[in-house]
Amino acid sequence: MIEFTIVGPALTLIGTLILQFTFIFNAKNLVNHAGFMAARAGSMGNATLSSIENAYAQALIPLYGGGLNNEEIVASLVKARADLIGNARIEIINPTKESFDDWADTSLKDKYQARAIPNAGMNFKDLTQVKNNSGQTLQAANLLKLKIPLASTLMQMLMKWSDSGTDSFATLMYSQRRLPLVSHITVQMHSDPIEPEKPVSIVGLGSQGQPNDPGFTEPEARTPPVCMTAGCTVIVDPVYSGTTGGSKSPQLLDCQPGDILCKKMPSPVCTAS
Repeated sequence: MIEFTIVGPALTLIGTLILQFTFIFNAKNLVNHAGFMAARAGSMGNATLSSIENAYAQALIPLYGGGLNNEEIVASLVKARADLIGNARIEIINPTKESFDDWADTSLKDKYQARAIPNAGMNFKDLTQVKNNSGQTLQAANLLKLKIPLASTLMQMLMKWSDSGTDSFATLMYSQRRLPLVSHITVQMHSDPIEPEKPVSIVGLGSQGQPNDPGFTEPEARTPPVCMTAGCTVIVDPVYSGTTGGSKSPQLLDCQPGDILCKKMPSPVCTAS
């Protein structure tokens, strides 16, 4: 009993973390596959966001229960589409605004009622010419690149505390007790890419066809919280948000001398030291 009391909590924690990583690995594989299917649909659907979103939701049906008949599959699709609202963000990071500035074909504007990059007859076009605004050839402008972030107590809390706050969408996922999963997909277009309403703009890649190195910014150093329990559900500092360098001492707010201010969900309490 003494040995189990000492070793049991540690083994339980390790076991639950392994189980959680298994769930995350399975979900990540499904999300990656869904991202590829979404990009595949987008490559055939003029890179429109609607075609990408529909294919993405359909490919995520297994993650939301799947089904053995049409009714169950439709119900899982409804769950997937409802959960993706506000919890998923699809970004088309290529073609960019600069890609359309350089390669849009004016003869396609009447057909699509928007700027579009030609995809047909690539074998008969100069694929070596690099234009300055985008720093891309026509073939590079015809690559569809997507970024899809999709949103376990200990793991979720530690990831939340390590959040730098630079990505508001990731911060929102943490606040809803979700783990953001990000997929990057690149496929060759098989139709004319149509410019979306708000295309991504990547400025400065041209430089006469010679992209510049933007450099590397060191991430902000963040100190982990002081945990009172093995699952880190109780911490010393209830307003901990991370610090830059060094350590942060616990705050003793509204407590008597000798007390430790803890955060025990959902409200802070004081316990005698």
